[in-house]
Amino acid sequence: MVLKFKELHEDIGDKKEGFSEMYSSVIEKDEHKKSQQYKKLSPKMKDSVDLIFKKMDDKPSDFLNSFEKTIKDVSKKYKVPEKELLSYFEREMLTI
Repeated sequence: MVLKFKELHEDIGDKKEGFSEMYSSVIEKDEHKKSQQYKKLSPKMKDSVDLIFKKMDDKPSDFLNSFEKTIKDVSKKYKVPEKELLSYFEREMLTI
């Protein structure tokens, strides 16, 4: 009986950890939309930044290696200057 209770307690503990991980990722997903810099952007720029963050969330381990390429691709897709996107990220880094 004690063994089964211990197993059940461990199982519940595992589920709590899984829920915490899921909950924190949901909170962080649109965190960038709350910043003052983001709120000042045009709709096109907001879409561009959203796509960049989505790509970062999809492949976080590869993001740093492909950041410039991602900026370039998103810039072409939404027809916004690369400089403007880079400038946005620089401003965001300065406000942290």
